Amino acid sequence: MQNKYLINFSKKFWFWFWTKLMNGFAPSDLQGNYRRPRGILINKNYEFKVKNENSYLLVGNSCPWCHRTLLIYKLKNLSKKVKVIFLEADINSGQWIFKKKFEECETLHQFYKKAQKHNLFRATLPLLFNFQNDQINILSNESSEIVKFLNSIKVDSSQKTLQIRKCDQDLLEIIHSDINNGVYKCGFARNQISYEKASKNLFEALTIIEKKFDKNVGNWICGEDLTYADIYLFPTIIRWELIYRQLFKCTEKEISDFRNIIKWRLRFFKLTKVSETCFDSEWKKDYYKALFPLNPNQIIPVLPSLKEIMQSLPK
Repeated sequence: MQNKYLINFSKKFWFWFWTKLMNGFAPSDLQGNYRRPRGILINKNYEFKVKNENSYLLVGNSCPWCHRTLLIYKLKNLSKKVKVIFLEADINSGQWIFKKKFEECETLHQFYKKAQKHNLFRATLPLLFNFQNDQINILSNESSEIVKFLNSIKVDSSQKTLQIRKCDQDLLEIIHSDINNGVYKCGFARNQISYEKASKNLFEALTIIEKKFDKNVGNWICGEDLTYADIYLFPTIIRWELIYRQLFKCTEKEISDFRNIIKWRLRFFKLTKVSETCFDSEWKKDYYKALFPLNPNQIIPVLPSLKEIMQSLPK
């Protein structure tokens, strides 16, 4: 009988402790559905002017929201316009840290504090900023806005860069809410009902994209032109087998069942410089070790490399 009570107590204590951890990692509503905190938004009246050695983009290798911005950065060849600084995920402290001290800061939290941004849920990436009168001027930490900002930068006409066009906002919202956020809604769900709801919405959204390819004339989600829809979808789908299926319980269907999406993913991956934005070793290390509530023993499963995945699926 003693073991029975001990086991029951241990379960309740662990659930209480898990809830506290989850509140720090991933806030939810009263029904247990994951809700991503809102970030810093750009002042609509602000005129974005790129000055060499003045505009910076802070990113992390493992973050899919950073991945969006890196894709624009690489595809538009913006290395002469914006400086990119990579931060590392500190697994022990649960925060982003600079590889070298930047503006006398060692952590992203210190950087936000120096920029006088105190009232945020936590210090997040990506982060676009510049300097005004020697002061840190944070423009945005919302990837959707940063993507538009970066895409608006004019490059030299002599440079060959891909044109990334706008797309239907309803379609973009489906990708953003039900797929990009959808995998997190599955992984960070607090109960069975919220998980099953998130899973249903996720795979319904994937089905919408899959069927859209059947009607398209062209290689991309919206037809012949590369659009924000492609930029949004890629960071989630490229992580699928390595991260989201196992760790986030996105198991209702296999991603290989969506043959059009798989073929699209390979086409996108083969675009110039796209592979340079994919860091599968860092993804596995950061996700499986940093998200302690989802993987308490911090064991990284034996998984194929991204290169092996790209080679093994139907082309």
